[in-house]
Amino acid sequence: TLLQNEAKDLPVAIFRPSIIGTPYHEPLPGYIDCLQGPTALLVACGKGVLRTMAGDRYGAIDLVPVDYCSNMVIVLGWITALDRASNHLIYNYNTTALNPMKYQTMYYWTVETYHDNPFDEIYRRPWMIHCRPAFMWPVFHFVLHLVPGFFADILLRLSGKEPIMLKTYRKLNKAISYLSYFVKIPFTWSHHNYHRLLSKVPEEERDKFNFDVTRIDWRTYVEAGCIGTKKYLFNEDMSNVHLARQNIKRRRNIRCTIDFIMFLLGSCFLYRHSRIARETLSSVLGMCLKWLKNLKMFFSV
Repeated sequence: TLLQNEAKDLPVAIFRPSIIGTPYHEPLPGYIDCLQGPTALLVACGKGVLRTMAGDRYGAIDLVPVDYCSNMVIVLGWITALDRASNHLIYNYNTTALNPMKYQTMYYWTVETYHDNPFDEIYRRPWMIHCRPAFMWPVFHFVLHLVPGFFADILLRLSGKEPIMLKTYRKLNKAISYLSYFVKIPFTWSHHNYHRLLSKVPEEERDKFNFDVTRIDWRTYVEAGCIGTKKYLFNEDMSNVHLARQNIKRRRNIRCTIDFIMFLLGSCFLYRHSRIARETLSSVLGMCLKWLKNLKMFFSV
């Protein structure tokens, strides 16, 4: 209203994008040179630092590529200069109603891409789970973030290095708390001016100044963004990706071995101190032996 009253004779417009992400096409797919916004969460997930997020996993993330934003600003400036008498001042630019992508889908593609193209150095294997009840978030954060971070800091101290994981998780928790408001609450936006602006672009110029969000292939976009963090942000050699994959497999094998040992220790403890556990284990072993005996008889016929 202030602009309409005080600057009605000036070529003024308001451009309101949602969360701005990595480029889709220009200058290069997934190109990134700073650790800000959603890129920081992608990197945290790829490094194995971020293991859980608060919010509705079926909610849509409102993300737009930065090169699409640039194209829309150029077209918006052109239209505003030509049509000064227009009262279409505010141009919302988002994707949730036009081409939505769910948080669960985005993080699934992120984890999958970082398993295929992992960082050379990681904290843990990439993995993600969403915490839907808000009151459960402190529990998930404590178990999946703070406890491993505490032991990691102990190992860093013993090796003579500075403990950084708990500090990292404090910063990460603050970033997640800022984002959680937008994750939990769905927003409804008007797209009238966006569609009007898109219709003004000549057909022969639509590929050059493309900002049509319905043409975004989200899987391709997420994969390019993840690979871009490895290739451009951390300047890692993509020809050595096979070594990073071996590191992922080695960590997986170590984790499985530790889980198996913990299971055996827990089973032995329960077997020695619980009569119910002994009877249950004996019943299970008896059923397994009976099943193996029947299987042997079946193949011997």
